[in-house]
Amino acid sequence: LLLAGILMAAFLLLLLRKGFRQPGSQAVVSCDGRAILQVQLLQEEAAYYLVMWENPHITETRTAENGEGEAVLLQLSPDSWEEETEALLAESGKNEYNLFACENGEVRMIRSSCPDLICVKHQAVSETGESIICLPHKLIIEISGAQEKELDGVVY
Repeated sequence: LLLAGILMAAFLLLLLRKGFRQPGSQAVVSCDGRAILQVQLLQEEAAYYLVMWENPHITETRTAENGEGEAVLLQLSPDSWEEETEALLAESGKNEYNLFACENGEVRMIRSSCPDLICVKHQAVSETGESIICLPHKLIIEISGAQEKELDGVVY
């Protein structure tokens, strides 16, 4: 009976949590604690973004804000993002990168150079409060900006 009660309470909490989630309107991409991009999720066309870093073990290029090297953010063409990605990575010689897509109101990580690829295996996110995190690159993609509710009262 105790186990059944615990399972029932957990199930009810799960339902309540799902019921209060709202679809997000934007994704905030931050690197090492500073926002580098805000993407609207309700756009008609898919958008692809490539974030590349200088490898700190190969080059001495550093920035004060990010100890892992300087981040470069590029928006890719929806029609040829795969070819563009390959060309940019080969041309730049950068060893560390993340490639993510915003389409159909969701954000998903497509490719990454991190060793464990947990961020790539993560499901697409679309609701307020959800996030995709790449720990080796200190990259966070967080969904925010649900529809604001009307003001229900003012206290003076």
